[in-house]
Amino acid sequence: MSMYKFPASVSELIEKQLASGRYQSEDEVLEAALLRLDDESDDWPAVKETIEALDAGDNGVSLDDAFQDVRRRHSLSSEE
Repeated sequence: MSMYKFPASVSELIEKQLASGRYQSEDEVLEAALLRLDDESDDWPAVKETIEALDAGDNGVSLDDAFQDVRRRHSLSSEE
């Protein structure tokens, strides 16, 4: 029995997550969902800024250059 009164569609999603065995309680499911939402919300300003820069004509960086930058920052060789 739920501690909270959710619409049926939300209750179904919570039950699905509980049935997966990944979460032990509604609180764990809700906490994980809210943390994910918070993380995604933090990303939106950067995404918006990037889209605006691209719309303004900035070509950005190539995927190869981006991967090389990540490898360099994390001291990884290109073979890894």
